[in-house]
Amino acid sequence: MSQSSLDEQDVAQRLNTWITVLEERIVALLHGNDPETLKPAEREQAASRHLAMLLRLLQLRQKFAQPEPSPGEQALLDALFRRDDE
Repeated sequence: MSQSSLDEQDVAQRLNTWITVLEERIVALLHGNDPETLKPAEREQAASRHLAMLLRLLQLRQKFAQPEPSPGEQALLDALFRRDDE
């Protein structure tokens, strides 16, 4: 493998790790706080920050994504799209 391919895989792995960390932090915050007790502006700000960070991480992950999905990923995509078609 070339060095750039290894670098891209490393970046993709880091991005996936950050997305997982972000999701875990959101779950922890939800368990530690009651969203119903927050003011509407606080809830909107928290949701906006989450979506902005998630969007940026997903954009970066897409930048370094494999051009074609692996067989397992393709099977998952096929299963998901079949459900939508039914």
